[in-house]
Amino acid sequence: MKAACFALIVLCFSANAYAATKNAASCSRADVGTAVNSASDGDTIVIPAGTCTWTSNLTITGKILVLQGAGMNNTVIVDGVSKETYPNIPQVLTYFTKPGGMTRITGMTFTGGTIPDNYNKGMIEIGGNSDQFRMDNVRIRPTTTSGVFFTGNVRGVLDHSVFELNTWHFGIYVFHEKWNNIGDFGDASYADDSHLGTNKAIFIEDNVFDSNDKSIAIDGWSGSRVVFRHNTLRNVGFANHGTETGGRWRSQRVFEVYDNTISYDTFQWANMVGLRGGTGVIFNNRGTYTGSGFTQVVAELTNYRYSDRSRLYSPWGFCDGSNIWDGNQQSSGYPCLDQPGRGKGTLLSGFDPAPAGWTSQVSDPVYAWGNTLNGQPSPLKSSAAVVAEGRDYFNAPKPNYTPYTYPHPLTQGASGSSSAPSGPSAPTNVRIVS
Repeated sequence: MKAACFALIVLCFSANAYAATKNAASCSRADVGTAVNSASDGDTIVIPAGTCTWTSNLTITGKILVLQGAGMNNTVIVDGVSKETYPNIPQVLTYFTKPGGMTRITGMTFTGGTIPDNYNKGMIEIGGNSDQFRMDNVRIRPTTTSGVFFTGNVRGVLDHSVFELNTWHFGIYVFHEKWNNIGDFGDASYADDSHLGTNKAIFIEDNVFDSNDKSIAIDGWSGSRVVFRHNTLRNVGFANHGTETGGRWRSQRVFEVYDNTISYDTFQWANMVGLRGGTGVIFNNRGTYTGSGFTQVVAELTNYRYSDRSRLYSPWGFCDGSNIWDGNQQSSGYPCLDQPGRGKGTLLSGFDPAPAGWTSQVSDPVYAWGNTLNGQPSPLKSSAAVVAEGRDYFNAPKPNYTPYTYPHPLTQGASGSSSAPSGPSAPTNVRIVS
């Protein structure tokens, strides 16, 4: 009896009950690194106000921490990490998460420097295997590279943040190359169900993306799974890659794009949501454009391996009716591997993908409804013959689909407060009974 009661007490006083606050002496790379090194799971690293240029990368591995600045306009980290020599780690911050508790980055600005990045590795990488990651109340200002990269098997939410984007410097990339902590290249994601309407994704919600020219809020491939909702975009679009220009890496697997406001007033894409692979839903997005631009639709589907023969797309080749990787049910090659409207299939593995051949991907159509452009209905369209309405996509609500809880439970409410999340309170009524 005593042993059982003692076990109960130990359980109640979990690691979070002993969480500590570690105050970095300044916002410098050295002082923040010192605080991180002294911290344990559940601790909060408080980074004071100031502007600090980091000339070397900070990598955090296997710790469940909160990195909390003094506010997005007060704590400013400038990316001064050299990106000239590969394979150095070019991010200013790299965080490999682990499961078991909330990992969070909040209340600061990350701004780009002047050093060119020929490899586009971004300023911040969040990887690992946590399903409780949150980044909020941050300002991201990319200058010579992209902003935030999600990799591995990480899931969670990025919310209430501001992205100020330059020409062709993207805000966010999402890769789930090790989905379910298995394999590489996004193969495991394409061997799993779509899981629409669940928390099995990176959620991008309640953010602002702003640019004056040629920018993308979010892109990705390698089996990535993204929910993009309740964001405001100006001169910025949503995009994904197919199984093509990324080489061995597979297409984005799942997208849910809804309740966003997108406006173009200078540069204009032909669409506001451009998708080259995967499946999902696109609904209730409000698009507007002014001037003499050529924006035609809110959302458009295509398939490069079928429509663009100017590249080799190694190792996959063209979808032309004779390729072993495609279904070849028609002379066009349809269905093309990982094209819009295709879902779960056989698990591939290895740099030279095996088993070689069509993966028997199930039909998993894209659904779109309620999207408007300048106040008028804007149905989903396709620019590739292998992606056909009534088969690979439908302009109708998806049957039996319900969006995941909004706001995301990890945000602890819609306010996006930058205060650190609190751990469980210590019990006040525990007694030892002999």
